[in-house]
Amino acid sequence: MSLFIFGSLLLIFLIFIYPFLDVKYTKTLKEKKDTASRLRYFKFVIYSEWTVVAIILLFTSLFTTTLKDIGLVFPDQHRSEVLGMIFGFLTGVAVLIFVLMKLPFYQKLLNKQVSEIDYLLPTSKSERNVSIFVAVTAGICEEIIYRGFVIHYLSNWSIEMSTLQIMIISAVIFGFAHIYQGWKGFLLTGLIGFVLARSYLATGSLLFPIILHIIIDMRSFLFSKPLPKETKTTFDKSL
Repeated sequence: MSLFIFGSLLLIFLIFIYPFLDVKYTKTLKEKKDTASRLRYFKFVIYSEWTVVAIILLFTSLFTTTLKDIGLVFPDQHRSEVLGMIFGFLTGVAVLIFVLMKLPFYQKLLNKQVSEIDYLLPTSKSERNVSIFVAVTAGICEEIIYRGFVIHYLSNWSIEMSTLQIMIISAVIFGFAHIYQGWKGFLLTGLIGFVLARSYLATGSLLFPIILHIIIDMRSFLFSKPLPKETKTTFDKSL
């Protein structure tokens, strides 16, 4: 199977099937907002995204596409420089988040954003434990899928496109994957997708987009609201 055929089939799935599976799972969750529905959706995200990534990696191992082609490589800099960049990047993001969390206007903005996806937010420690896995899964898998593979596929398409056009198309596809969050969610995630694509193409590696993606998702889950104490953890059973 060629890159064109496999990529086209994957793109059809990502545009015409996968977003509507999200809509199906979140429809019940939006109505009930209960633990069972929330955990069911969390598990759907974890299992489905890792399955898609496994298929992509299988294709990569069988055909001419390499891990480097889909961004699974360290940036070109020396390893010590990369570690320094990661430390500096994480420190900068942590300081920025800490400062922003102290600003009233950002707190108001964050509360507004959170209120629009409150059905996704964990309401117990066991749900929060699973939500951490969701954030890590989304950070790794969605970067491999929507940045690594989709950009590689579009770059090798028969129709020649500029880098800007490729970034915009990949961002739109990524945004549409979050259409279950409404048109605001589509626009916001599309914009984030464009920024992540720019970061990926600037470094040639998915390392920084993955880290940033995980931080963004964990911010939504971990900085939302205090959780009640639990006498027993049900994390192991939830997965």
